[in-house]
Amino acid sequence: MHQGERMVQCLSLIMILVASGLCVSTPFFTSVKIERTKRPEGLGSSSYVQDLEKLCRINTNGRPWEYIVIHHSATAKGNAARFDHYHRKNRKWQHGLAYHFVIGNGSVSGDGEIEVGERWKKQIHGAHTANMDCNRVAIGVCLVGDFENGGAPTENQLDSLVRLIQYLSRKYNIASSNILQHKEVHQKCTACPGKNFPFAEIKTRLLQIASKGSKHIQEL
Repeated sequence: MHQGERMVQCLSLIMILVASGLCVSTPFFTSVKIERTKRPEGLGSSSYVQDLEKLCRINTNGRPWEYIVIHHSATAKGNAARFDHYHRKNRKWQHGLAYHFVIGNGSVSGDGEIEVGERWKKQIHGAHTANMDCNRVAIGVCLVGDFENGGAPTENQLDSLVRLIQYLSRKYNIASSNILQHKEVHQKCTACPGKNFPFAEIKTRLLQIASKGSKHIQEL
């Protein structure tokens, strides 16, 4: 039997076995391994999981960050690009987007997707509060949504916010007492991030994660 005929017979046999639903292992096909990101403890089942180490990477010297300030966009829709455009064109801010991070609600960017602004990549002070002293040392994180006149953040947004705060506070040694809502900053009156923002829940979840981490270290 010629080599060509033998090959045709082998291929025909493979097609018959595949059609019959049998599992075939041949040197013509390679297996594909699908990897999933391991979920951090303390988060819900719907979190938009991203690699924060890669996402938050900077190519310049880091600033001495001391605070994290949480905002809402006070809009039903939006993302980092839209806010950047508004801040450049309407507010005339040279560096555009006032915040360092924006967390989407699914309206434009993904629900719970963390977007990184140029101010973070270049380690430029924020423009997210009316207190410039605060802006120089505070990381600004904005969640898309109106939590004063609308509803509350999505679960995905809260999960992503907890992960981001946990990562940044550990990396820059930011105390829990220095994680603030915009309205807690000493400046002109504001309701941001709104009466429907569950700040107490966020602080509790961060405390629970920190507690689990501390317990794990003690057990080692």
